[in-house]
Amino acid sequence: MRIDTAISKYTDYRLSLGEKFRVNGYILRDFASHVGQDADLNTITNQQSLDFLYSKAGINTHVTSYWFCIYAAINGLFLWAVPRGYADKNPLPIEKPKDPVAFEPYIYSKDELRLIFNTALHYRKRFNIFYPEVIQCMLKITYMLGLRPSETVKFCISDIRLGDDNYALIRATKFYKSRFVAFNNQVALLLSSYLQWRRDHGLSEDGEAPLFQDKKAQPIKLSGYQQAFRLICDKAKIHRPDLETSRSDVRLQDLRHTFATDRVTYWYESGKDVQELLPVLSTYLGHCNLDSTAVYITFTDALLNEASNKFESYNGR
Repeated sequence: MRIDTAISKYTDYRLSLGEKFRVNGYILRDFASHVGQDADLNTITNQQSLDFLYSKAGINTHVTSYWFCIYAAINGLFLWAVPRGYADKNPLPIEKPKDPVAFEPYIYSKDELRLIFNTALHYRKRFNIFYPEVIQCMLKITYMLGLRPSETVKFCISDIRLGDDNYALIRATKFYKSRFVAFNNQVALLLSSYLQWRRDHGLSEDGEAPLFQDKKAQPIKLSGYQQAFRLICDKAKIHRPDLETSRSDVRLQDLRHTFATDRVTYWYESGKDVQELLPVLSTYLGHCNLDSTAVYITFTDALLNEASNKFESYNGR
């Protein structure tokens, strides 16, 4: 079977299972372009597969996490194709390189968070299609609610509920799940003030209108939000100290990591039962299991110190 035909059938199969299959679909189409759209699955060689893997996500034996994403996408295609008789073999190498060292998220200090929020109001004075007040509110809400940046940009006005019960509706995002996120009075006051700012500036109050929009009344896209964040961090001179050796500088996603780490640190400081509360944090973040939540908790000096104190207190009983 031709690879383009196989990818089309395989994509339909994965979509029928309820998957979005956007990233893997892109990888497979790129792989088809590499080997030739009309190439038969049985003619794809091990060397062609290696060339593609290393050209996209690694040099020789030094690979990134994306190398394994590419490997998994192509491997999935052949694990589906071989049992169905569409291919005789899997051309991918059996032996894989060692996993790269896990990337460590950047945890913002309280001072850095304040600087980011304040800088958002004046990071770009000319030719800015975004309202600074909108970007500032987005950043605060992303951190305060521990949101994925992709969740922040999708809010509609009707998703925010203020009153006796303060909560936000996170519409179907990752894993096709929706969830309610409760928030305290501090966040309620922030959102109430922001909604008043919207009214004062004549922005749409329709329930389905985007909560965060630009000066052309268009919803702010994730790419635009990420670009604004990079400019803000440049203006505020907030960068990773290990930038030369790190795979990435500070990221918008790190606000979510900071939220999770700060929350666990606060629980330790307050003498809470962290083990009992971790499932609550996992649900709040929209995770399916505690392993996913553990990725977001970075052991900062403050967290290690509080955990050590907790252990010593327990051990001294």
